Amino acid sequence: MQDLLRQARNDALSEAPPMGRGVDDVVAEGRRRHGRHRLLQGGAAVATAAAVVAAIALPHSFAARPGNVVAAPPAAAAVTYPTSDWMYGFKGYRTGDFTVTGAEHVTPGYQELYVQRGKQMSDLYDGVGGGVVASSPLYSANITVYRPGVFQPTKFANGEKVTVNGRPGLFASSMMYIDSSDIGPNVALAWQYADNAWAVAASVVDGEFNRAELLQLAAGLAPSPPAPVTVAFKTDYTPQGYSLTSAGRTDDFPSGASYMSASIRLSKTRPSYTSLTEPVDASLDHGPTVRIALYPVEFTDTAHRQPGGAAYCNAGNANLCFRMSPDGRYLAEIYADGGAAIPQSELLRTLRGVEFANPAQPSTWFALTSAIPASAL
Repeated sequence: MQDLLRQARNDALSEAPPMGRGVDDVVAEGRRRHGRHRLLQGGAAVATAAAVVAAIALPHSFAARPGNVVAAPPAAAAVTYPTSDWMYGFKGYRTGDFTVTGAEHVTPGYQELYVQRGKQMSDLYDGVGGGVVASSPLYSANITVYRPGVFQPTKFANGEKVTVNGRPGLFASSMMYIDSSDIGPNVALAWQYADNAWAVAASVVDGEFNRAELLQLAAGLAPSPPAPVTVAFKTDYTPQGYSLTSAGRTDDFPSGASYMSASIRLSKTRPSYTSLTEPVDASLDHGPTVRIALYPVEFTDTAHRQPGGAAYCNAGNANLCFRMSPDGRYLAEIYADGGAAIPQSELLRTLRGVEFANPAQPSTWFALTSAIPASAL
């Protein structure tokens, strides 16, 4: 499925998607234009769209997601990285016209925060002229905070020297955020938030940011007390031989989306999170992976909604299975990617073992380290 998405994105046009396009076309255009859209789908067999995504700026209200969003401090606090792999350590903040989430995605090597300009939203249309059916924040820049000693700024070798909170940084006017992504070169800023510890702020939407804005975002980065990563579901079983690679409210870029409620990615062989020059896209060229994710049903194809709580698989894709939450408001998905040869019985067993928290109430979420079997940690 990821290969199909990537190829479709590469072939997509840049204009807003017209009504009635196929789901593959919709996702392709949304991803190419904004980098963070994904609709649940059934692989190559999908022919009609249940909904159409168009990312536009609208005056929607925006309720900040969990992460203790505060105004950017007037003076920079000392920034440190959590010692544990699966602890969040960076708070959300507002600076100027930007809202930055707290850390929402974590790997052994870095954590990611996401940037919304003003009240820009991604709107989901029903595809048949009925208008907007759901909306989620449009994140047009990413801030990646690397564990000390992990990041190598070689891609910024020709960058302009700058200063962020008294520490050295490098600004690049044209750089690929992830070399394998179809999102074209954009501005990016790397800076040392502590000794031998780097963070990168990068535009993931063409032409949306400039040097001054990235410096403004970088200056606001602040630590929060380390807190366990939590997710809105847990399962008592995962396919044998796969271990935790990344987790949070969303998936590895560019497979994640702002409307996701939770994501856990497991890999047969964990990617190396050392000497990194960019974030790791674990779904690409890193061997077999399994991703378990949770979505609000508004952002899923109606063809994949089967109320009742039973687990079921997609007729056109043997590696893709689903299960709706008991209240019918969320859809859990498990997807085996990268050549993962996992029997459907294993995928279904994983979904049958899922216990849902309330995604709208973070206090009900499960600590990541107890959300999957100990053998997968």
